[in-house]
Amino acid sequence: MSYDDIELTVDERGVARLVLQRPAVRNALRWQTYDELVDALHTVAGDHAVRALLVTGAGKGFCAGDDFSDIFGSDSTEEWQRRRRIDRLRNDGLNAVVESFMAIEVPTVAAVNGAAVGMGLDLALLCDIRIAAQGATFGSFFVRRGIVGTVGGTYLLPRIIGLSAAMELLLTGDLVDAGRAADLNLVSSVVPDGDLMARADDLLLRLASGPPLAQRAIKRIVRKGLEVDWRTLDEYSDALTDVLWETEDHREGVRSHLEGRPPRFRGV
Repeated sequence: MSYDDIELTVDERGVARLVLQRPAVRNALRWQTYDELVDALHTVAGDHAVRALLVTGAGKGFCAGDDFSDIFGSDSTEEWQRRRRIDRLRNDGLNAVVESFMAIEVPTVAAVNGAAVGMGLDLALLCDIRIAAQGATFGSFFVRRGIVGTVGGTYLLPRIIGLSAAMELLLTGDLVDAGRAADLNLVSSVVPDGDLMARADDLLLRLASGPPLAQRAIKRIVRKGLEVDWRTLDEYSDALTDVLWETEDHREGVRSHLEGRPPRFRGV
């Protein structure tokens, strides 16, 4: 599939970069963008050479949510509803973008370079780690339009920042700046605007050089922990750990420590 609204690249180190490419509308999402996102995320999930994924936006915005002029245009409301029902039918009742993000087992980083509002906030929440430029802003604007967003916000946000703070953002639709987002633990760090991509690249390279099998197991265990009690999670974690004990990456981690050198993980 060729892309117009996004750009997907993978470098020789296994770092994939997914960039929303509609800067004139602060990377707002139209139907075509959603289709391209799903295709790109499926490509990343199926590429074993990928070791980490960056999600960011071109220009001065991360993602301004849905492009209302395209999705909710004068004659498009019925079409939007029809398309939404068909997409959910095709994906067993699930939101295709959310499901595609949740299927990614490599570490994912959102580099939030500007406004991340509405679905833009949900996209950031679906990433494992969020770092923000000082000029970034965050808001769950769905309530302002009289609707509810995806489980990216309603499911993940309370688990990331706590119930009370999440309910405040979800019910008011308030916009918060990067400093407040850091106070809420919505983002891991805030950096000067001009340093965002350098900080993101440093983080991505560290993630890409890590042990991919262990990273995948960690993501599976953490996500499983959102659904089950601690005893069930302990059994699940032990099962994955038993497998990891037998990997070459585990032996390499031990050898490199004893030899005082950086490890060279290969995902085997």
